[in-house]
Amino acid sequence: MIAADAAVGAGGWVAFQEAWHEFFLMTGTAAVTLAGLLFVAISLHLDTLIHATRAHLLALARSILMSYVMVLTLSLMMLVPRQTLRPVATEMLVVAAAFFVITLRQLRSQRGVDHPEFPHSQLRRRLIPTLIGYAVVALTGASMLVLRTGEFIYLIIGALCMLLGNATGASWDLLVRTARIRRRPDASP
Repeated sequence: MIAADAAVGAGGWVAFQEAWHEFFLMTGTAAVTLAGLLFVAISLHLDTLIHATRAHLLALARSILMSYVMVLTLSLMMLVPRQTLRPVATEMLVVAAAFFVITLRQLRSQRGVDHPEFPHSQLRRRLIPTLIGYAVVALTGASMLVLRTGEFIYLIIGALCMLLGNATGASWDLLVRTARIRRRPDASP
């Protein structure tokens, strides 16, 4: 079994990692494509997002972009050929932990900000799955590092799907809600 060889030696891990090439190529491509669409959506409603009373919407847009960047970064790191288990696990742990901390700070900074079209509870509902996705990637990296087995990499499938799915849903939510705000008669420019 390839996964068992991944725990034993670097050669087994390299072959195991190379078998994931298509998966990471697909997740990276999806992330960069969705990030591009997010930029287009934001540019359509930029005047609504940059208004001082709607900083929470800009925070959500930033969080969505960070999810896509995280998936893209992880995918790029995993596509580097012939990496041994230790650098891969360390990269996963460090990058995911950094994104986790940044997102957590962002969630805390928007505490108490409410808007009728996008309450703080909605922002929290969108950022918590993101934090869970980052935590799973970080814990996967830590587990791989400590236990020296590549089998844990299967855990990030769900985490990356959660990050992409949640960010895509949040993008749609952001687009629809900013359009509603723009169309309200009393909306400020």
